[in-house]
Amino acid sequence: MNTVRTAWWVVGSAVALTLGACHSASTRIYGIDPAVPATRIDVYQAPVLRVDTLNVPASWDRIEILSLSAAGRLQINDFDHWSAPLAQIARQTLSDDLDQRLPPGSVIYPRLPKPGGALGVDVDILEFSVVASQASMQASWLIVPAAGSQSAKRSVASLHESMTSTEPAAVARAWSELIGQLADRIAADASSFKTP
Repeated sequence: MNTVRTAWWVVGSAVALTLGACHSASTRIYGIDPAVPATRIDVYQAPVLRVDTLNVPASWDRIEILSLSAAGRLQINDFDHWSAPLAQIARQTLSDDLDQRLPPGSVIYPRLPKPGGALGVDVDILEFSVVASQASMQASWLIVPAAGSQSAKRSVASLHESMTSTEPAAVARAWSELIGQLADRIAADASSFKTP
């Protein structure tokens, strides 16, 4: 009888130790920070603007961050996540970047209602790629004025940023810098509009 109890105690202790040793790795959370402006536009006579939409490539439209594997392929990092859906944080960061590049009061943030006469900006990030030493982004955007006031303006850009690593933190920094470059282009385009 004692031998059976002892055996069960040994088995139970082994199971408890095994379960105690098993724990999942902690998840690291990343955001996209606003980037320092290349230039600031001090004279802006265009209507206020709002980033109405921003789309990211389908392969990046996930909560996990992608990075480059040793074999040169994109891989999903199960424990490295964006702080919110990527399109949402990219739209917020682009708004922050535009706010830094334009005079105060020129940018309406995404969740606020857009006043009549404001410019709407629709952004489609067509491609985001990472290689060993560089990240690149292909983006297209459309600036739409209030109905009937002026013609919409469509632009496309190929943007590049050097990388020293392809780890998730470096990928997040690359998104930050490239969205900042995109903001420089959009701010310049928006300034060509005139308030009716």
